[in-house]
Amino acid sequence: MYKYIGIDVSKATLDLYDGKKSYKLSNDTIGFKEIEKLSTKGKELCFIFEPTGIYSHAIILYCQKHKIKAIIVGSKEARDYARSIKQRSKTDKIDAKVLYRYHTQIEPEHIKVPFLDTHMRKVTQRRNVYEKYQKIILQLNNLIEATDKADKVLLTSLKKQISSLEKSSEKLLAEIEKLLLKKEEHKEAFTHLQTIPGIAKKSALVILMEFLRYPEAKSNEMVALMGLDPILKDSGVFKGKSRISKQGGKYFREKLYMSTVVAIQYNDREC
Repeated sequence: MYKYIGIDVSKATLDLYDGKKSYKLSNDTIGFKEIEKLSTKGKELCFIFEPTGIYSHAIILYCQKHKIKAIIVGSKEARDYARSIKQRSKTDKIDAKVLYRYHTQIEPEHIKVPFLDTHMRKVTQRRNVYEKYQKIILQLNNLIEATDKADKVLLTSLKKQISSLEKSSEKLLAEIEKLLLKKEEHKEAFTHLQTIPGIAKKSALVILMEFLRYPEAKSNEMVALMGLDPILKDSGVFKGKSRISKQGGKYFREKLYMSTVVAIQYNDREC
């Protein structure tokens, strides 16, 4: 038996609901110890919360250290569940109550002590910055296209910014590669990915990072996470066309798209 506690995690605070009462505590070790005081005799504690990026890392590490089990609910899952129970309002206190109720959707055997891979956290943080740089570079290139070519001073400034960001991006990518390839199994996967027609070094790194984000995901789950799962629209005599859902990671799909274009162009017999 578990004593479930729904927790809405924010930067500085935690909003809790234990099935009877709401609480507000600090998002730090002091707050986590206060939560443990809510335990009931004969029942094991189980935290239920969303993975709110870096703000949830501290509570995951605390659970990991003290062997406290948890249910980590994806943001989309939590949002969809709130809609399913007709919860329209959204406050930190209400979110904690919704998360508490989510335990009814989970089988006990799926409840486990969470694990935060600090090595992969470094990779993820660099990947996030790298992706941000790529978006800014694209925006600056669009600005160059929209700028009067006679305005040399502005064009030179924009190009310098792009050049600086491109150098920073390359440095980050090198750091990501170094961190990822510290493990022998990652090296092997990285090498295997590059044997696929159209997959070069950068694409292989991006694909490997995405797969390592969800180490326990099955192949069909990865397809769905990347938005590559097919959607069918049939109703009565109407037969719609199949298409991909595009619900997952856009950046990953873009990398696969360009790799596929290259593969088709240069390896048409293999594709």
